[in-house]
Amino acid sequence: MPSTQGKNLPIYGNGKNSREWIYVEDHCEALIRILKKGRIGEYYNIGSKINLDNLQISKKLLSIIKNKNIKTSSKIVFIKDRPGHDTRYALNSNKIFNELKWKSKTNLTYGLEQTINWYIKNFNFFKSIKKKNITKRLGLGLK
Repeated sequence: MPSTQGKNLPIYGNGKNSREWIYVEDHCEALIRILKKGRIGEYYNIGSKINLDNLQISKKLLSIIKNKNIKTSSKIVFIKDRPGHDTRYALNSNKIFNELKWKSKTNLTYGLEQTINWYIKNFNFFKSIKKKNITKRLGLGLK
């Protein structure tokens, strides 16, 4: 089983920036529902109504990893926030719920567990990716 290689989990600012979280399969099912039942020219926000801050998600991820007996010395570290970083991303997904009768089905913890399982299963794929292609932060040079 792969280790986390002891890399810390960086969190911008105080970790209170919140996002709406959705499991990838739920998102894909929503796209298929829109394709099949959505009205041409309409916009549909796809959401789970699960809004947690980055610190809460990070703690959940570390807890899941610990429960899987994956050895890690990784810990949460707070780093300087990006200039102009939004503190909350929110959307109104009532239209897809009401018009297309779609809602996400996956429990957040289960979805995170499945995501971690996918990464474990595909570990060799990530070893093959050049680090510069996934770690470069864009927008820092803009003034």
